[in-house]
Amino acid sequence: MMRRTLGWLTIAGLLTGCGGRPTDAPTPTVAPLGVVLPTSTPRATHLPGERTPPPTLTPAPTPTPVIHIVQPGETLIDIAQEYGSTLDALQAANGVLNPETLQIGQVLIIPAGSGAPQAAPGGGLILPTPTPLPVTVQGTALYVTPAGSVLVLGEVVNPLETALENTQVRVALLDASGAEVASGTAFTALDVVPAGGKSPFGALFVPPPADVASFAVTAIRAETSSEPGNRYMPIAVVSRQAALDGLQFKVTGSIANQGPLNASGVSIVVTTYDDAGHVTGYRQAPVADGTLAANTVTEFEISLAPNGPAGTLPHDYVLAAQGRTAPP
Repeated sequence: MMRRTLGWLTIAGLLTGCGGRPTDAPTPTVAPLGVVLPTSTPRATHLPGERTPPPTLTPAPTPTPVIHIVQPGETLIDIAQEYGSTLDALQAANGVLNPETLQIGQVLIIPAGSGAPQAAPGGGLILPTPTPLPVTVQGTALYVTPAGSVLVLGEVVNPLETALENTQVRVALLDASGAEVASGTAFTALDVVPAGGKSPFGALFVPPPADVASFAVTAIRAETSSEPGNRYMPIAVVSRQAALDGLQFKVTGSIANQGPLNASGVSIVVTTYDDAGHVTGYRQAPVADGTLAANTVTEFEISLAPNGPAGTLPHDYVLAAQGRTAPP
């Protein structure tokens, strides 16, 4: 349903806190919408229990996603109108809950059927989606937001010895009888999920059906990646500290570009969990001006309001950093 360029970048370093008591510690170099969660104080209602997806949810091959790179002065409404889409569809496809967080250079997936071009960038042919490599979907949960939308969160785990890219899931909302009443797709927040790593995803339904009783998540796309390499730089989280800041969960620390080339589009992804391992929220935010020179370190700060009791620390959290090779 959504399009995305194969020429964007990322690589990540993962860092885990535990027990709801984050402390200073060195960080491993492993990783996982960019979805930007709202920072308002109301909390969402959690609907437990993912149903086993029925066989009919296995998708047929789909075209390569079409993407749009945000230009100076553009708004979500402008972009939606350009492609014959709607604001709600564009937000749902990209997990952009707050249009004010739109960044210059951000990659947006254009929803299928929006009148987007059918030719691949550069004039190439659109290729069918390959059979996805085996991945694990875990930590899924459904939340009803204060605005009445339905948000399904989770993460994809890469069990392979090679990195993956173009990793995508299909989310189906089901009624009490198990019949599908709505569906959507979402890419992982990290463009490249490293070997043994993981990355969160989110699917927003606006407006949602009234009879949602459960949901199912199926991995529909995951391709082998040779990165880090030419397109992506290895960006590692090297330190972190976490604490409550009012009703916000704030994480600060530093990241390092461990590659030989400068990086651009550098961002941090933080994922939070409850004591049952469900993803309670995640946020992706740019670091400084988004650039990081080769073999240098920079500081970051990122905050979010996870779903759950207000003013409490999440049970656990993970950090990841990503960045693409800067043009010469």
